[in-house]
Amino acid sequence: MAGFDAVLFTLSVGLATGGAGITIAHELGHKRPLVDRLLSRVLLISVGYGHFTVEHNRGHHVRVATPEDPASARYGESYWTFLPRTLSGSLRHAWELDRREVLLSSLATCAVAAALGAAFGPLAAAYFFGQSAMAVALLEAVNYIEHYGLVRRRLADGRYERPAARHAWDAYEWLSNCFLVHLQRHADHHLNPMRPYAALQPQGESPKLPMGYPGMVPLAFLPPLWFAVMNPRVPKPGDG
Repeated sequence: MAGFDAVLFTLSVGLATGGAGITIAHELGHKRPLVDRLLSRVLLISVGYGHFTVEHNRGHHVRVATPEDPASARYGESYWTFLPRTLSGSLRHAWELDRREVLLSSLATCAVAAALGAAFGPLAAAYFFGQSAMAVALLEAVNYIEHYGLVRRRLADGRYERPAARHAWDAYEWLSNCFLVHLQRHADHHLNPMRPYAALQPQGESPKLPMGYPGMVPLAFLPPLWFAVMNPRVPKPGDG
């Protein structure tokens, strides 16, 4: 396989590992049983993003919708500006939180790539890293969508207000929620991180996306259209 077919193959695998694989890894990473968390690590290692659970659980859920959170997109920030900021910031903070986990996950990803290269040739390793890049780009596009422009107020004592439903965008389209096991009910996920995705509930206080993630992700890749659609919908400071 070569040329355009190889590119399409790599992107299609990345869509599957990112759209389904990381969604399930995210769910498992919030569970208490050790086997669930180990399975989450395995899925994330398969897309070269083994540090995600460390940063997501102990970083993003604490700092969501604040300037300190690299996974919360700022008002007026394009996806293409957000992407390098979140990639570098998330890895750096994960390293600060748990260097051992980040190092082991990175070594495991390299071992998988080396094994594929040894067994099937260097192109197999290239496909592996290509699908990983696509999966991570898709994950970060969802991160970009989930909190775009939403900000927690800083209180008089210097701390931020508690995360609330108004700090995450929700979408309730039936079909895309079925495919994504209610991932789009994101506000409830932040209010109840241990709640199974299938049991996540709509939150009336959460701002609503104009469509589900399958429509919002391509929109995020086109900044002028994204800003035209989303900027008027972002709540003004002090609303709610």
